Amino acid sequence: MGEALAAYDVELLALSKDSPEEAARHRARDGLEMRLLSDPDLAVIRRYGVEHHKAIEFSTGRLQLFGVHIALVPSIKAMAIPTTLLIDEAGTVRWIDQATDYRLRSAPERVLEAVRQTFERSDGAGKR
Repeated sequence: MGEALAAYDVELLALSKDSPEEAARHRARDGLEMRLLSDPDLAVIRRYGVEHHKAIEFSTGRLQLFGVHIALVPSIKAMAIPTTLLIDEAGTVRWIDQATDYRLRSAPERVLEAVRQTFERSDGAGKR
């Protein structure tokens, strides 16, 4: 997909709340070629309105027996909704595709079609 996006001068970036170290591990583990940006405070995620509070995480509670935590306390975990944004050079969101399932991402064909419709010139060539 990288070459097809390059024809339109589009760069693919991924943003998550992972720390830079976690993002680097994910990039290596998954063999990703795109740049991964870290937003651990959710500042950019919140700015684009793609934060959600549906994930549950468990942490150790205060209940201990002989110094060992014996209970897990559920809490709501803030994270980003899987969302693909097509943002132009002025920072304007031109297209958005948002998943209802956190495990799903936008299909590459769908993204490429949105790029083509948004940035293709009238002569059929990519915007360069």
